[in-house]
Formats: sequence, structure tokens, C-alpha cells
Amino acid sequence: MIHPTGVAGVIANSEATAKLEAPIHELDQTLQSFGVNRYAYFCSKRHGYSPSIVTNLPNEWLSEYEEDALYRIDPVLDISKSTALPFSWLTEELNNQNQPLSTNALKYKINRGYTFIAISHGSEIGILTLCLDDKQDGLHSIIKKNEAAIQFCLIKHHEQHRELSSHRLGTSADVQLNNLSCREKEVLRWIAVGKTYSETATILGITERTIKFHVANIKQKLDVYSSRQMASIASEHGLI
Repeated sequence: MIHPTGVAGVIANSEATAKLEAPIHELDQTLQSFGVNRYAYFCSKRHGYSPSIVTNLPNEWLSEYEEDALYRIDPVLDISKSTALPFSWLTEELNNQNQPLSTNALKYKINRGYTFIAISHGSEIGILTLCLDDKQDGLHSIIKKNEAAIQFCLIKHHEQHRELSSHRLGTSADVQLNNLSCREKEVLRWIAVGKTYSETATILGITERTIKFHVANIKQKLDVYSSRQMASIASEHGLI
């Protein structure tokens, strides 16, 4: 059973989907053909944002991992953001000072893993972890034998996932922009062209405190964390 989260990293449907998209099907079938039975793919940005996840690990694991925001303290994700090489790891060694994450992994028999990385031209990183328990000693030889093929499988799926995510997020941003008030759109336009809060306040004839209030609302509605992200969305959708 494969449990994909929403493209922005938040669980959209924690139940196994009835109709899986073609890239997810292909990823699953390819890994299964190599003898890989337990895996998790993460599409993660270098800074901020929660990852989107496709996994055939138990749904209970995925729910705990997302709801407790364990991706914020996951050392596998941290290591993956600083190297391009595959690496192996042991749960107890890697998480010896991270009790919540260690408890979560060991509960679902994620005792060790082997992680592959795909770095795209954008800010997203594709991370594929093959999860092993103590009874899967033979999987190590399978990984070594198929290492190049698994790496290519990840690169291909990561690019497909990025394209699909970009399309969905673009559509989502259109909806989010439509939820902005007229005043919020005015503030967004001026901030997007490089005006400071003080300058925007003067232009619109309101206080800087009110500008900050509007900006906070805009960030919340667009689900972004910085003015640069606001400006990027405004530019991409023709507001400036």
C-alpha cells in the first residue's frame, strides 16, 4: 500500500490512494523488481518547508512522522542536504540523541537504511531511503548490485514529481491569490517590486504597522515565509 502526502508536504489523504499516479506506480514497480520492499521518497527543499513523501511504509508511521513534524529533526534529511553521495545508516547510532525519532523508527522496524540523493536544478532535493529491518541482510547485496539503476530510478522519479508538483502548486497559487483582498494585493504588488514597508505605507497612505499586518496575512494565505517568496509568486502570476 502506497501512501503519498500532499505536494506541499501536508497529508492530503492518509489513506492509501485508490488510483495512484503513473510516476508513483513506476517508482514502486521498479523498486519492487529489484527486491526492495520498504522505502520512502522525500522531495525536500534545502531550507524551510516540510517535505512531500511517497512511501509504502505503514500509514501509522507516516501519520506520526508528519503530525509530530519529525522531518524537522530527521538527520537523514539533514545529511542529504549536504552531500550528493548515497550513504547507509543505523537508526540507533544516527538518532542516539533524538528519542522521538528513534522511537518512531524502531517501532516500525526501521532499524537501518540506505539513502540515495538526487539534486535538481531548483531548490528541491530528491531523497530515496530504502528501509531495512534485522531480517533483511540480503538486501545489502541487492542494493550494491543495482546501485546505479536505483540511482537512475530516483533521478527519473524526482524530475517527474517536480513537474507534477510545480503544476499543482501553480494552480494552488492561483486559488490562493484570489483569496487575497484588494488591499492585500496592492501591498503585495509594491512589496514585490522592492518597496520597503515604510515606502509602501507612504504610497498607500496607511501606517507601517498596518502594512506589516497585511504582509503577515498574505504570507499565511500564500503559505510562504519570506517577502522573496511573495515576490516570486506575484511575478509568476502577473501581479507585477
